[in-house]
Formats: sequence, structure tokens, C-alpha cells
Amino acid sequence: MKFIYGCILFFIFPVLLLAQSSYEFGTTIRINEGDTVSTNMIAAGQFVDIFGYLNDDLFSASRSLVIKGTVADDAIVAGRTVTVSGRIGDMLLAAGETVIIDGEIEGDLFVTGNDIRLTANVKVLGNVGLAGNEVVFEGGTVDGWMRIAGDKITMDGSVTNFVELYGNNFFFGEDYSPSSKTSIITNKQINAEDLDNAPADLAISVEKETWGAALLFSIWLYVSMLIIGTVLTLVFPVTTGDLYRFSTERYFRNTGIGFISFLAIPVVIFILLILILTIPLSVMIILLYGLSLFISFLLVGLTLGTKSIRFLKTEEKYSDYFWGLALGMVLIGLLSALPFAGIVINGLLIFFGLGTLISYIWQLRTNTL
Repeated sequence: MKFIYGCILFFIFPVLLLAQSSYEFGTTIRINEGDTVSTNMIAAGQFVDIFGYLNDDLFSASRSLVIKGTVADDAIVAGRTVTVSGRIGDMLLAAGETVIIDGEIEGDLFVTGNDIRLTANVKVLGNVGLAGNEVVFEGGTVDGWMRIAGDKITMDGSVTNFVELYGNNFFFGEDYSPSSKTSIITNKQINAEDLDNAPADLAISVEKETWGAALLFSIWLYVSMLIIGTVLTLVFPVTTGDLYRFSTERYFRNTGIGFISFLAIPVVIFILLILILTIPLSVMIILLYGLSLFISFLLVGLTLGTKSIRFLKTEEKYSDYFWGLALGMVLIGLLSALPFAGIVINGLLIFFGLGTLISYIWQLRTNTL
């Protein structure tokens, strides 16, 4: 078992280089202008404002996030509204209903949301991946490539490398100047002549399925699940610790229980639907079953990531659960992507998570009674 963990961690070791972090929870969390925080920051609250200097990574979940100062390293953030007008020293990964990027990103930029806007002040030194309903690139410069998936996409800036657009409605501004090829991948017939200010070398491909959009959607899905998992970990700290300990004690038993439950519950639901009078009960079980599968997925990520982190360190901290959840999501994504074996591994992980959750709830019930 240690050999397996060692092999996995060898490839993802940079993710585990975790410095001492600061944890801020509350209604309003702020780094004032002129202030400096020298460690990683994990922040969760209604409002998170970074006006000063953060000399490491930022991991934040909030209703409103504003970065006007500097984050020296990576920023992984989510909120109803996200506004970045400062400087990010490396990668920015953001998710929100409305996301506005108005500053300098010295690494890659990945954003998912309903409305995404890159203003004319934007400067991205790396690559850009955007997925949303309406995506507007007002101007600025991108030194890498751009991949954008959305229903309505507006392009009006400078891009050094190639541009790939996945969607159905496209608009090009007068200042759009790509240095390389621009490609449109769509599922409806579009003529370049009908698009104002379209680049001369524009390539249009009509496809029924677009892998690029699916990839960006996957990024959005994993980020969203990571945010929800973080919130649940914050709200239920004792339960999180108990579930982790419970999951690490009964690997094979929990997996077997999960396998049986995964097959049996749909059968029960089908029978209840046939009986007509029990349809309301079946609907309730369907909702609980779906919720259980979702929580089980998060539990697997938490267990796999936290176990990997604590394999390398002797001192156990509550912060291991946050980093473990993030690391676990990465590991699940990598393992699920393996050819052929990925499907089997993904199934076993689901069985393990579901079995652990059901066994834990049952134990609570019997202990209480």
C-alpha cells in the first residue's frame, strides 16, 4: 500500500508542498492596503477583499470576492461575484455567477461562470480557458492560447497563440488581433462572411459534439464540487473527522456494502414506482440517493487526498482535510482518466464512498438507539 501511495505522490508531489497556512472564517475577511500576509490563506466568508499583499496562495469561497492587491502565487477562488483587478503571480482558477478579470495574471487563467468578462486592462502571460453562458473578451493581451466555450462569445483583444471557440453565437470586435489561427467549433451552420470583423484565416468546423466544451465543463464541475466540499467541511468539522477515521478503518467492508447498496437501491425505487401509491416515497428516496452519491464522491476525495498528505507527515492538522479534498479531486480525475482501468477504478471509488457513508449513518443510528 505504501508503495502505491509513493508512486502516486511522486507525480503530484508539487501539489503537496504545503506551507503553513492561515485560516480566516467570518462575515468579512480583508487584507488592507499596505498589509502583508506571508503564508497561504484559506478564506471562507460573505465578503473576501484582498487589497494588500499575499505572499503565497489564496484559496477562497465567498459570496463576493475582490482582489485589488497582489496574490504572489496561485489563486483558487469562487463566489457569486468575483472581481480581480490586481495582480496574480501565477495561475488563477475562478468560478462564479459573474466573473470580471481586470488585472494582470502572470500564469494561466481558467474561469467558469454565467457571465465572464475580460476587460481591456487584462494581461495574461499564460494560457486562458473560459466556460460560461456569455463570455466577453473586451481587449487586453493574452500571451498564450485561448479556449472558450459559451453560448455567446465576443472577441476584441490580442492573442499571441491559437484561439479555439466552442459555441453558437460569435462576435468579433475591430481590435481583435490574433497572431495565430482562430477556430470555431459549433453544432450549427455558420458562414465566416456573416461575421463582422472576422479574421481572414478563420476556420469553422461543424461538429455534433465538442470535446473542448466538455473539458471546460469538467473543470467547472470539479471546481464547484470542491467549493461545496470545502463549505461542508467548514460547517461540519466534527463529522468530517469522524467520517475520515471511519473510512480508513474498513476499506473492503465499506466497498462491499456500497456495491450492494448501489445495485439494490435502484431496484427498491423501481418497485415503489410500480406500486403507484408509494411514488412520493420513491421520489424522496431518489433525491436522497442522488445526494448520497454526491457526498460519497466528496468523501472519497477527502479520504484519498488526506490519507496521501498524512502519509508524508507525522503531525496531523485540521487543515489536512481542506488540502486533502483538493488533492483528492485531482487524484480522482487522474485515476478516472486512465484507459480501460479508469472505469473500474471510478466504480470502486463510488462503491467505497457510498458504503462508508451508509455504514457510518447506520452506526450512528444503532449507537443512538
